[in-house]
Amino acid sequence: MQFRFPRSTYKLPLFHNATVESNAAMDVRTAIRTGNVEELRRILLADPSQANALVCYGDNSQKPTHHPLHYISDMVFSNVLPKGKELPIVEALLEAGSNVNFGQDDRRETNLIGAASLGAEDVGIRLLDAGAQPHLRGLGGETALHWAALLGELRLAERLIDGADLELEDDQYHSTPLGWALHGFCNPPAGNHGHQREIAALLVAHGAKVRTDWLDEVGADAEMLSILQSKKP
Repeated sequence: MQFRFPRSTYKLPLFHNATVESNAAMDVRTAIRTGNVEELRRILLADPSQANALVCYGDNSQKPTHHPLHYISDMVFSNVLPKGKELPIVEALLEAGSNVNFGQDDRRETNLIGAASLGAEDVGIRLLDAGAQPHLRGLGGETALHWAALLGELRLAERLIDGADLELEDDQYHSTPLGWALHGFCNPPAGNHGHQREIAALLVAHGAKVRTDWLDEVGADAEMLSILQSKKP
């Protein structure tokens, strides 16, 4: 049987009720892209509302689509923002009142889901520390835990698992976080962190159910097979 899981390359979602972008928001975009914390703090001090003003994604885009905290993860995924520069940018936005749960009221991709799906693990952990709600569902009915499992983000998955519904299926692929972890293991996605095996073990240890057809899919890997067989359905 074939897995019915997400494709390896994540397509960024578009938000549809964006307002007209101001010049200040463009400056926020540039500050994030370049990792210029000092410039970002200057902008936010002059106009704190820019901490929640949508910015454009893509060099040729003219329509503001992404919340600033989500845009940081975009830049991490695109290797535009070097590792280590993302957290100071996050801190500056949080201090200015940036909404960690942007998108929660209309089931958009929240900033936490954005971080998990774009491989920005440290951003996701910091958002959790700042009060991001861990179990909100995105456009496809998935949670941040589904994405962390797919991309093998072990540290983030460890933070998301408490209180999570481990049998929650997304709307499109009808799979649980464990299924997403196995798909990421068999089909490494863009932005892969490579810890799907450890995440599978974590999910199984916390009670995640194992579907019998998954045993055939990973049968060539003795260690993963052993993890799954430790809790048969």
